[in-house]
Amino acid sequence: MSLINSALERRRLVLAAAALLSLIGLFAWLEMDRQEDPFFPYRYGHIMVTWPGADPERVERLVLNPIEEELAGIEDIREIRSTARLGLAHLIVGMHQHVYDTDAVWEQVRSAMRRAELRLPEGTSPIELHDRSMDSHGIVLAVTGSDDLLELLDATRQLRRDLFRVPDIGRIDLLADPGEALEIAPDPIRMAELGLDMQQLAMQIEQASRVVPSGTLQAANRSLVLRARSDYDTLEQLAALPVDNGNGRLLPLGEIASLRLRPTEPATERMSFRGQPAVGLGIVIPENRLNAVRFGENLRTHLDEIRPHYAPLQIEEMFYQPHWVERRLSELGRSLLLGVLIVAAVLLLAMGLRMGLLVAILLPLVTLSGLAVYAIGGGVLHQMAVAGMVIALGMLVDNAIVMVENIQWHLDQGKKPAQAAAAAVKELAGPLAAATGTTLAAFTPLLLATGDTADFTRAIPVMVMLILGISYLYAVFVTPTVATAVLHPGGSRSSRRLDAFGQRLGQLALRAPKRVLLATGVMIVLALALSPLMQRDFFPSTDRNQLIVDLHFSEGTRVESTDLAASQVAAELAGLPGVREVHHFSGFSGPRFYYNLIETPRAPHLARVVAVTDSDRDLPGLMHWARAHLPELIPEAQIVTRRLGQGPPVDAPVEIRLFGRDGAALTVAVEQVMRELRTTPGAVDVRHRLGDGIPTLHFDIDEAEAARYGVSRSAIAQALAQATQGSQISTWRAGREPVPMLLRNPEGDQLPEPALAGLSISTRQGLMPLDLFVRTRLDLQPSVIEHRDLERITAVLAETAEGYTYGRVLNAAWPRLQALDLPEGVRLALGGSAAEADSANSALFRTLPIGALMLVVFLLWQFNSFRLAGIVLVTVPLAAVGIVPGLILTGQVFSFTAMLGVVALIGIVVNNAIVLIDLIESKRLAGLTIDQAITTAVARRIRPILLTTATTIAGLIPLTLTQSTL
Repeated sequence: MSLINSALERRRLVLAAAALLSLIGLFAWLEMDRQEDPFFPYRYGHIMVTWPGADPERVERLVLNPIEEELAGIEDIREIRSTARLGLAHLIVGMHQHVYDTDAVWEQVRSAMRRAELRLPEGTSPIELHDRSMDSHGIVLAVTGSDDLLELLDATRQLRRDLFRVPDIGRIDLLADPGEALEIAPDPIRMAELGLDMQQLAMQIEQASRVVPSGTLQAANRSLVLRARSDYDTLEQLAALPVDNGNGRLLPLGEIASLRLRPTEPATERMSFRGQPAVGLGIVIPENRLNAVRFGENLRTHLDEIRPHYAPLQIEEMFYQPHWVERRLSELGRSLLLGVLIVAAVLLLAMGLRMGLLVAILLPLVTLSGLAVYAIGGGVLHQMAVAGMVIALGMLVDNAIVMVENIQWHLDQGKKPAQAAAAAVKELAGPLAAATGTTLAAFTPLLLATGDTADFTRAIPVMVMLILGISYLYAVFVTPTVATAVLHPGGSRSSRRLDAFGQRLGQLALRAPKRVLLATGVMIVLALALSPLMQRDFFPSTDRNQLIVDLHFSEGTRVESTDLAASQVAAELAGLPGVREVHHFSGFSGPRFYYNLIETPRAPHLARVVAVTDSDRDLPGLMHWARAHLPELIPEAQIVTRRLGQGPPVDAPVEIRLFGRDGAALTVAVEQVMRELRTTPGAVDVRHRLGDGIPTLHFDIDEAEAARYGVSRSAIAQALAQATQGSQISTWRAGREPVPMLLRNPEGDQLPEPALAGLSISTRQGLMPLDLFVRTRLDLQPSVIEHRDLERITAVLAETAEGYTYGRVLNAAWPRLQALDLPEGVRLALGGSAAEADSANSALFRTLPIGALMLVVFLLWQFNSFRLAGIVLVTVPLAAVGIVPGLILTGQVFSFTAMLGVVALIGIVVNNAIVLIDLIESKRLAGLTIDQAITTAVARRIRPILLTTATTIAGLIPLTLTQSTL
């Protein structure tokens, strides 16, 4: 109590400290780092290896398997998802959810890749690791204004260099890079006339275009650089290169072959901005390090300055995250202010001017003080942090309400202000500490849980616990200090009426205790019985006005075809009312402009169309139209239409994983699962990842004939590759970026299949046709092979229709799927939102014992009685009486974010029980009978209990009025 007395004596110091901390919080609100969403640790990354021309089975056996085996030995890796497709091995590596020192694990991954590279076949590219795949492109720019992709590419590269001058800029990724190659296409007839083969020509060009330093000389104590240009500055110079046919005849290269700079073929990635070809830049805004809104303004200013230098090309904003940061935080800021006003109004109406104002001033003081501590601790302002502030708003006045009510009661008993304040603090310091501690204990599991979901929501328990802790300190030190100057004896009539109501309520409970307990038990049982009627979801969709339409074609589809179809879809969407702009991406999933999107790089069969509407309210109708009309427009594609979601990214809300070694058995099982899901209400856009197979032309070599002419297998394979894909013979260095020089047949991969038989092969006897050594046959090979944790897998995916959740769909489908007579060796498992929800719940349940232990410790510390602590704990199930009917009647789903409300409600129930039971026990020890103690305590605590409940509800009302779906 000496500390309390000191605070009362040093009133100015206490008030100045509270005001100063609040001012720091106000400054933090205006100036601290801000972004829309929390940052995820770098637990996921991509590994890619290209092997041009290799079929998926060879990629699986010779590339995927060695890499997987090396990665499997790293303890901190939780999952390895691998895909083998034509010419590409793609692995997604995920760490255990408890890992936060991700850099150390990525170093282990790099070591494993170096070991795996020693086992890879010749012709594969170096292994690429993208360990920052969790980064999102906060700003996406498109360079347009020309149909010449190389012109756009050159301008985009220059723009990238210019943007690196913007302060605080992070990584800048080149998007839809068309690639660049110098193609040298010899005329086969001219080559035959000269007696030249491709290998001889390649050797001469390679030797002539080497870049060789010429050395230096010492001249007058200085170095004299010797520069003999061994490379070529222009295509004209290269075309004039003399080529020797081996018989002493020299001809310029330009008379034998055509030379041209062109985009990479076959095309890899394409993008379009409002129907115009574009090359883009994805700008990564550094997470947790700057104010994203201010960064965006600086970038726009810089772009305005340099745009004239790029004319007539245009630099357009495709996606702009700072807009959403400003909008989201402004909206939540208004909710916070509205919450303060609503709670203050409730307090003033219920408690009167003096008492209400005394409690109400704590709303901004405590909230801003909590924000100050959060900012000093390195916190970042985002939607979860502000949501935590709003959630805490109604609860932060609970301690102050009880304290002010108690001070007023002591004043009414005739005590002086200082004595009343000291007596109230003496009575309530312990119970309020226990009540606050139990609420903190309720939020502790959310604070300590690990994993993507916990990382996403952690700012909520952090902010709530900070504010509640500070609210206790302010209730004990600041409130009594101010109360001595503000309050005076004389309770209000409403207080006396509530006291009388409390007495009647206490007497009612005493007259029929068995009936009260029975009714309570019935309500709890009824609520639990109704719980299966609640719809369950993981995280809701976002309120953004952006629609995603993904087009999945058969594996092996060329980017040109994919891009044409995406253009058709984009044109159809752009013509609909309410659609503001449409962009599309082909050959990859586009930029990760939103944290919830999953990247799929180097996928020629994939296209993504993004439609931006006037409002998110336009999306349901647009989705319905797309699902009804787009399959008719593009019947050869699997079309997936969805909104952006919240929470950790998933491939689809509904995902059924099928494991099995036999590809044929998996094919049969996929058809069975697809059939069931298509008939399940609420499941839409049902598709699979098995692939339809890819036609393969086999060349069976006549070993005896090949040996007789001295032709090796590799020579035949090389001749085929050189004719269709081309072979890199050197590097062209005339421009800013080095460009591969490719030697290939003029028709390239457009060469008619019958013409392959006439390809010339260099033998001991001279040039011979290919069909002398091979026989061809055509069959269908697997187009894609997937692994999960070194086991072969495929999946059936589905989106959910409007009004349905993944839980509702799976409740109907999963029992039927488990009853299927699947082929031998095939087993099913749940993925998607169900798997992520299970992972998040498991992480939460692992920390629940800590929260429960803290709860019991606080109760025993306060009461020093197992009996009284047990009575408090018995009230916890009462929370279900409000949760279950409330969600069912309002049509809301029980999601991970709804669990936050459950935790808050449990804290309120326990708080009320503590302050009530503590007073009952105090009165009983003071000599009252148990009946008298109960009646007196209920009469005295009914008003603060009702007020704390009302303020909690009032504080949360603004969250229900925002557009945010969280």
